[in-house]
Amino acid sequence: MRTLKIVDELGAVNQAIAELEATARKLKAKLIERGVGDYQGAQFVAEVQEYDRENISAPLVRQFADEDFVARVTTVQHIKAVVVKPLEAV
Repeated sequence: MRTLKIVDELGAVNQAIAELEATARKLKAKLIERGVGDYQGAQFVAEVQEYDRENISAPLVRQFADEDFVARVTTVQHIKAVVVKPLEAV
């Protein structure tokens, strides 16, 4: 097996991304705790959104395997999201 520098670079980038994503999840959770609305920092604005999303349950579709039942296997998922944009783009 050949040793390649690119493998270590990619591993380091993936690790950094994972750490940043974990930090982002924590920060988003704190914003969501504040409730729906717009929030402004010195460089960015964030909008906490809350909405419903309909989803079709694949296991139920497979169970019934009939297009007539698609409506019966549709579920609604409540979503909370944070949308962040640079302040000058607003």
